[in-house]
Amino acid sequence: MAAYTKTALIKDVAEQLGTTTATTTRVLDAILAQIIGKTQDGENVTLKGFGSFRMRESAARQGRNPHTGETMEIPASRRLAFKASKARS
Repeated sequence: MAAYTKTALIKDVAEQLGTTTATTTRVLDAILAQIIGKTQDGENVTLKGFGSFRMRESAARQGRNPHTGETMEIPASRRLAFKASKARS
């Protein structure tokens, strides 16, 4: 099964709404920027009936270089996490 890309999503939404792909691209980019910005500020973003986005913290930990086998420190990091609503699971 092929991946559904951002380009395909924009094309389909533009067709459905009767807008240009340029307008749809700007709208989608603005929505994604808001979600990322709010979660980076520590807020959870919930879209009722769809799911929620939040930043997830990963603690620093010991890892191993797969090429050399050498032990190394993997630094703490943050990543965007999505959890689908129960209606979508």
